[in-house]
Amino acid sequence: MKRILVTGGSGFIGKNFVNDYKKKYDICAPSRDEMDLMRFEQVSKIFRTDKFDAVLHLAGKHDGLTGSALQADNLIMFKNVQYAATLEGVRKLIVVGDAADLDLSRPVENFNEDSFGETIPVSGYGLSRYLIHLLASKDKISTVLRFFGVYGAGASVKYNRQTEILSHALVGKKQIALAGDKKFSTIYVEDACRIISQFLDNDYGRGIYNAASPVPATFSEFAKKAKSYAKKNGRDITVDIGKADENEMTADVGKLESVLGPFKFTSLSAGINKTLDYYKSHKSQLRVEKESVK
Repeated sequence: MKRILVTGGSGFIGKNFVNDYKKKYDICAPSRDEMDLMRFEQVSKIFRTDKFDAVLHLAGKHDGLTGSALQADNLIMFKNVQYAATLEGVRKLIVVGDAADLDLSRPVENFNEDSFGETIPVSGYGLSRYLIHLLASKDKISTVLRFFGVYGAGASVKYNRQTEILSHALVGKKQIALAGDKKFSTIYVEDACRIISQFLDNDYGRGIYNAASPVPATFSEFAKKAKSYAKKNGRDITVDIGKADENEMTADVGKLESVLGPFKFTSLSAGINKTLDYYKSHKSQLRVEKESVK
């Protein structure tokens, strides 16, 4: 059984991965109190006292800081993990990132990995992701999985637009108001975790991979599924879609498919229904988050 260090195991993807794969892997997912990623001596101690076959780096700060402070913190955390893993002979470092490493002020249409670096984001978080992915490409152990969007059980209403839209099916106002529609790539969280597992188990070529469903989605699809689900559960909501321009954000997943081979992605309809079924029994989680957003 492979020994895997997971950073950020308390986050959305981390919780799902640890829960779904705790029997397949021997997982070490220390809390922030047990390992402060900002302190190299603590990171180094974990690596010196344990023998890891691979590291899954999910940790990263999204809020609370802005600009250069946020950029620096995320870079420091990654560099500490990367350096300690290299020193202790870890053979594989899977870095989970997102599309913030691209310039999202313009449409991103069918973006492929070879175009990385042609445009560079200027925000603190986006620039930190860009620099992390750039640094990951310079070592001999790292592979980046760039998620354009992940939805499913446990996603935050505050930071996940798909979850915010779906939440109306169960709690909150009886209208879903979209400024405009948007075409974007996304993936169901169970598929995201399966892809991570595939990269942990197999020696695919290093580099950056777009990790998304080959079939893009739209905000309106999420809204209409939420409306339909609400109606089946005795709750009426309306969907209002404006005409504002929304920048497309879609991924070319040819590189991913070339290494995964046959891989059955969860359909958008099935993924949304499974997500809503989860939140139907976890309404309190949605209510607390929606209150914090107001």
